[in-house]
Amino acid sequence: MGDRVSRVGGPSMDVVMTLAAVGAALVAVLGDRDSLGVISVAGALLGLVPWALQLAGRPLSLGWFMALGLAGVWLVVVVAENPGGMFPAMVLVVWVMRTGETPVIVATLVAASAAIVVHAVDLGTAHETGLVYFLGGIGISALSGLLLRRQEVMTAELAAMSALQAEHAAGAERERIAREVHDIVAHSLTVVVLHLTGARRLLATDPAGAAEALERAEQVGRESLDQIRGVVGVLRAGGEGADPGLDDLGPLVDRLRAGGVVITASIDVVGATVDATTGLVAYRVVQEALSNAVRHAAGAPVAVTVEATGDGSLVIEVRNGPGRAAPADASRTGLGLRGMGERVRALGGRLEAGPAADGGWVVVARLPLRPRLLAGRTSSDAVAP
Repeated sequence: MGDRVSRVGGPSMDVVMTLAAVGAALVAVLGDRDSLGVISVAGALLGLVPWALQLAGRPLSLGWFMALGLAGVWLVVVVAENPGGMFPAMVLVVWVMRTGETPVIVATLVAASAAIVVHAVDLGTAHETGLVYFLGGIGISALSGLLLRRQEVMTAELAAMSALQAEHAAGAERERIAREVHDIVAHSLTVVVLHLTGARRLLATDPAGAAEALERAEQVGRESLDQIRGVVGVLRAGGEGADPGLDDLGPLVDRLRAGGVVITASIDVVGATVDATTGLVAYRVVQEALSNAVRHAAGAPVAVTVEATGDGSLVIEVRNGPGRAAPADASRTGLGLRGMGERVRALGGRLEAGPAADGGWVVVARLPLRPRLLAGRTSSDAVAP
């Protein structure tokens, strides 16, 4: 006769409802001098059987639960002519409104109401049987059960939303970690490869120069490892680390120059207050753009411009060429460009990346000096061609 009674409220709700049913049964049997009788006691005990099984962890199907409970009610109210049996009926109505479906709810309400109506008709009086009183009690019990059900549904939905929020937060954190590690590793490996290439070319003609290039490659590799350890350490500790910013752009450019890349840099932020978050994003944009320039246009000159404008923006431009531009699909599949776009978009800025007129490649980012965090934007909108 359908599924077993749901334990929506958990064991604690089972205990509360069972205690309420026991209390209602005691009121029905002991509430009046004339109410204590064999049939009333038998009906009250019969009505407590499904509650005892529910509490024992052996619940009946909802149909059988209501059938036994209502049978006890009818024995007490109709057969024993004891209107106090309506109190257990009210507890049953609360329970079925919490856990039942519409057919079972309707059947329970009709059967419970019919018991007191039949009793009133049998005695020929509505006043002495408390007909109106008990029918009102059935209505209030139905409303109480409905409110309990809605509360439990809302609690479950809130728990599900909390779990979903935690999952989204974990996903966002994974993306952030991936971006950080990518930016550090990609740039460091690019610089290391530049020095190794220079060392290989100088090995036969200039051993001292080759050794110097290898030493620089080793230094960059060690710095990269230190940065990765720092990121992992911050994640483990849950604290804030010392992130790079605009002041670190000079050393960044110098490392590439030492590897043989021709770079001109112009950084003009005099008089502007650059937020730490904006400084970090600016550094990562320049870092990734320079790494892409070295990989996709090796040997071509690179120009870096960072300028604070009068409208409260920080404009970054990295242009390489003329030379071989980045692949046409880089903005769609490259983790670097996508990561840059996500960072810029998260601050309320805009990133444009594409081929330049002279055959090179240009990346332009416009960041607000005071970031407007836009957590709900999608990564597909991050890079504008």
